[in-house]
Amino acid sequence: MGSALLLAISLITLIVSTRSLAGIPERVGLSVLSFFQRGFDSVGSFLAETVNSIAELRRLEQSHSELLARVEKLGNLERSYADLVRENERLKTQLGFSLETAYTSVAAKIIAKDPENLYSTFVLDKGAAQGIVKNQAVVAYQDGVEGLVGRVIEVGRSSCIVSPIFDTSAFVAVRLERSRYDGLSVGSGTAESPIIIRYVKKRAKDEIQYGDLVTTSGLQSIYPQGISVGRITKLRDLDYLTSLELEMEPIVDFGRIEYVFIVHGESNASTGTE
Repeated sequence: MGSALLLAISLITLIVSTRSLAGIPERVGLSVLSFFQRGFDSVGSFLAETVNSIAELRRLEQSHSELLARVEKLGNLERSYADLVRENERLKTQLGFSLETAYTSVAAKIIAKDPENLYSTFVLDKGAAQGIVKNQAVVAYQDGVEGLVGRVIEVGRSSCIVSPIFDTSAFVAVRLERSRYDGLSVGSGTAESPIIIRYVKKRAKDEIQYGDLVTTSGLQSIYPQGISVGRITKLRDLDYLTSLELEMEPIVDFGRIEYVFIVHGESNASTGTE
């Protein structure tokens, strides 16, 4: 009887112990699976957020580039507008001076010249279609002063070529404004040498001063009278010459010329008063 009871207790204990152990592998497997599932979910979420962040950065970069392009375009437009305003002011000033002259003229813009040689010929945007002909005088206005530039030497339909007073072929009948002595200016052809004035009477030596203004005398039909040409920088009284030789610096800064006026002739108002 006692042995039977012990056997029964042993069987019950074995059954209970076996059922408890049977659930352990399942619980361990579920725990491991849950761990890896949570890891995969975290990695997936991280990758998705990373991809979205990269896409958003690309969109922001593109938007930034577009905004920079718009800002640059607006800056260029602003600079162009400012340049147009300044150019308009220069033209208004020059046109205002041209209206006060005793001759009619045509405004022209320099469209071509040699940047390495400011004293060579240059091209204007006016030609035969605007009534331009050879040997017409060309003037410019700088700092409120009218100055002689040169003359037209070749004419096309819509453009012309101008030879400046620096050219060796340029001969201009001039007059010393203060002492009223006449002479003839000749171009030196180079930037290093100033324009030379010849055939000034020797008795004028004591009356000539450095800085004296030189203007056109009007004794040549090409150049109207009274246009400023330059200022005296040096006087030479050579024994072997029968006249004085003067050096002159032009009144116009040829390095800053943009617009000029081609002289047609005397104005109607001026003609009517004579």
